[in-house]
Amino acid sequence: MLQNYITIAWRNLLKDKSISFIMIFGLASGIAAFLLITQYVFSELSYDAFHSKADRIYRIRLDDYKQDVLTNSSVISYHAEAPAIKDAFPEVEDFVRLHRADGMISYRKPTGELVSYHEKKAFYADSSLFNMFSFTLLKGDARQVLRRPESVVISETMASKYFGQEDPVGKTLRLSSEWQGGDYIVEGIFADIPPNSHIHFDFVFSIQNLLKNEQFATGGWYWTNFYTYLLLKPGTPPVALETRLSGLIEKNIGKRLNRYQIRQAFVLQPLRSIHLHSQTASEIEANGKIVIVYVLVLVAFLILAIGWLNYINLSTAKGIERAQEVGVRKALGSGKRQLVEQFLVESLGFNLLSVLIGAGLFALGLMFFADWIQATNGFSMLLSPKFWLVSLTTICLGFLISAFYPAFVLSSFKPIAILKGYLPKKAGGESFRKALVVFQFTISVFLIIATLVIRQQLTFMQQQDLGMNINQKLIIKAPKVLRTDSFTNDIRFFKDQALAHTGIRQVTASSEVPGQEIFWTDEWQRFHQPASEYKLCSMLAVDEDFIPAYQIKLLAGRIFHSDLILDNESVIINKSALQAFGFTNAVQAINQEIGNTTPRKIVGVVDDFHQQSLKSANRPIIFQHIPWNSSYMTVALGSNNAKQSIKLLEATYAEAFPGNAFEFFFLDDHFQQQYESDERVATLFSWFAVVAISIACLGLLGLAMFTAKNRTREIGIRKVLGASVGSVVMLLSRDFLKPVGIAILLASPLSWYAMTWWLQDFAYKTDIPLWIFAAAGLLAVCIALVTVSFQSLRAALMNPVKSLRGD
Repeated sequence: MLQNYITIAWRNLLKDKSISFIMIFGLASGIAAFLLITQYVFSELSYDAFHSKADRIYRIRLDDYKQDVLTNSSVISYHAEAPAIKDAFPEVEDFVRLHRADGMISYRKPTGELVSYHEKKAFYADSSLFNMFSFTLLKGDARQVLRRPESVVISETMASKYFGQEDPVGKTLRLSSEWQGGDYIVEGIFADIPPNSHIHFDFVFSIQNLLKNEQFATGGWYWTNFYTYLLLKPGTPPVALETRLSGLIEKNIGKRLNRYQIRQAFVLQPLRSIHLHSQTASEIEANGKIVIVYVLVLVAFLILAIGWLNYINLSTAKGIERAQEVGVRKALGSGKRQLVEQFLVESLGFNLLSVLIGAGLFALGLMFFADWIQATNGFSMLLSPKFWLVSLTTICLGFLISAFYPAFVLSSFKPIAILKGYLPKKAGGESFRKALVVFQFTISVFLIIATLVIRQQLTFMQQQDLGMNINQKLIIKAPKVLRTDSFTNDIRFFKDQALAHTGIRQVTASSEVPGQEIFWTDEWQRFHQPASEYKLCSMLAVDEDFIPAYQIKLLAGRIFHSDLILDNESVIINKSALQAFGFTNAVQAINQEIGNTTPRKIVGVVDDFHQQSLKSANRPIIFQHIPWNSSYMTVALGSNNAKQSIKLLEATYAEAFPGNAFEFFFLDDHFQQQYESDERVATLFSWFAVVAISIACLGLLGLAMFTAKNRTREIGIRKVLGASVGSVVMLLSRDFLKPVGIAILLASPLSWYAMTWWLQDFAYKTDIPLWIFAAAGLLAVCIALVTVSFQSLRAALMNPVKSLRGD
């Protein structure tokens, strides 16, 4: 019996190859899209899950309140808090503190060759790092590394980069940093950090030397530069502990905080929640967003649903054609069970083929998006049992629904009515099939509108006036190894030598460059006002050429003098700081004093510029004339050959700063990197909108083919009575455009609400213009019209005599 079912299923598959292709390929495309999105979602949800103690590790967030209103949140806090917490609360098993150790790292090979690079993925850390976290040590003892002040542990990639085939253990690396440099001995090598970690590093230096630094030795409860993680003992309720932690703040710095009339609180962030739920200032790396995960999950199921509904729709429509087969079978004694089994076998065959082809398309998709997937989450999810369990379970449930519904509908035909010629033209419900078309196109139009809005927002941000000029700006990482005690003298020499080249217009030094978060913040107030009126400001150390080099508009006053003595106590503020301090206009602020302990005179006010992307609001910025506190040098290039200018700069850099690595990047490219995650989301929506509309149109094409076939005689009669080809085409197309029109009406308000909600995360956002809805609707109508009109035209051009004969 089973063999007979399979034989009939195979014949029906080959009988109408075009419809079979539409059913199978449409469902396969939905399955492939579902698997791609699910793979990405599971990767996002897996962040930091590889740590064996992840459920007991919490990061401390420091919240500031003024009059019980949250004014600032930051994930960096005091270095003295962690030991104090461990001593005061026995439920805290251990802690780890991290502090950035960015700088130049160098190694002198036995041959005398110097290998040196500027490194951004470097941290100082406590020796408990490899005991608390499950970062894999390839060489070294997790219980012993980082216990000595001069110890360092490096990644396997850095071991190869600096040492080649040498064994790094026992070798000496020199760190040149604004914090705590010196010679460090390699004690171990760890495996490269997995992609699904909220923190990545290549070097870990012992934190002991850093804490001996004069700044930190006496400022344990003053400087907020440290990322702090606590390991709680099993069974410890974090909420109960969190409510008691703030008592330590009151005990140690309560008087100082009361002076400013602020309150601080420690908040415990679960390690597993950091990547998707934390968008706080000073994050170690850019995190994902749980909202994007929710949206992608919804999109994945909707696209898969389109595939299944497409299959159901075509299966039930195709049942009209097989009505007589069902009638004959029932007349010859076939029971409903046998018919259900027959149609279930056919559905199983269609689904298996769809799954196999979908798996192939999924593999192609992984290859096509290989660079993006590897950069964001890698391919580790392909080995995850949870990923395959959820994926296969969902596909199996969809198979059961899509198989049983058509099987029971087709097996329920009345044999007597069928054999008398009363064909069940509404098999499965014509209204139901049209409702499915409405649902499919509603999803498709929604995705089209979402894609257009996302692209519109990206274009808006990328084309917006930044309030400065970032074009033709070459950024060179400032030297860390100095031949004199004065960086100012070295930078002046470099400037003079560089500006002698015709291809270089300006050179300036600064602590940060546009496109980066300013981590240095401080509380300032107008000097005659009480301390409670402080404003949290970002601090930017610059030289006298920074403002003209970036062409930032000066609203009042002047820029810094080249003579440091003249501007030793002077500052320049931006427009946001002007408003924060309560000045009515820029002119009024000139020569006014602001500060915290030492008064600083405002000598200039500049217009706001976008230090970061337009996703972030402009913040108060205070410029101080401190050229020696610089991490970057900006070179404004002329219109001459950039490659030639870079070669000249490299030679000049080597002369001015011997022993330093020459590393650079172009600022406009660097600034655009802030939009990479948004570009990925836009690309995802673009591709999946194409997939959704393609599957929906395949279903529409299949229904058009059935409709035209079942209305052959009607078309013949109309043509005999004088109907034109155009009127017949319009007649057949109109029935399919109605559901598309309804879908547009449903999708437009839904998409407007969803995208308005999405845009709330952006400080600067575009309006949603009406043309987007009109364009999406017109596109959907055009695609649907092209899809069905070809089949309608083919039916309309048939010879009416043959149509009436039933040929």
